[in-house]
Amino acid sequence: MKRCMLGLFILGCGFLGCNGPNSRGNLKELPDFLEGVWEARRPRKPTWGIKLERDGSISKMIHPIAGQVKMSEGSSYEEGPVEGTFALAIMGPCQAQYDPTTRILRISLQVEYFHMKLPQGDLEGRTEDYFEGPVSEDGKTWQAKWRSYNYLKGAQDPDKEAIDANPEELTFQKLDLSQMKPES
Repeated sequence: MKRCMLGLFILGCGFLGCNGPNSRGNLKELPDFLEGVWEARRPRKPTWGIKLERDGSISKMIHPIAGQVKMSEGSSYEEGPVEGTFALAIMGPCQAQYDPTTRILRISLQVEYFHMKLPQGDLEGRTEDYFEGPVSEDGKTWQAKWRSYNYLKGAQDPDKEAIDANPEELTFQKLDLSQMKPES
């Protein structure tokens, strides 16, 4: 099974390209204050983390389905706590765009394929996540509306109208990494 997953991982990287469009943003430079790590913590739910680079690319993220992802690798794979369980995610295009006139930051993230082998069965599908909202004047907070469309194999497609009408409100904080101590 591990060999099969490794083969799928390599095939996915070859197909999608490990350094290709997965990590590129809108090819416009972002303002200095947007560069860095943005985090949205949610009570009893997975944390979102997005690392924006000066050139508009997204180099790393923490995604509720894909987990911790280095975009240069194009995918993530994690063994589960029970033997034979795992989570695999192959990333698709991820983009950041910023409008300085309105201070609106837009980010789109795609997981082109995920497969989770759980003790009770398998989940396969893809997901698209869109964030949009204003960045504060001091550049430390981003109030984003989040819309997530999850396509599960064997299930109905998501109700886009309902999702569009009811986005989840997230507050991203820009992390000050200069205060963090290096790992030993």
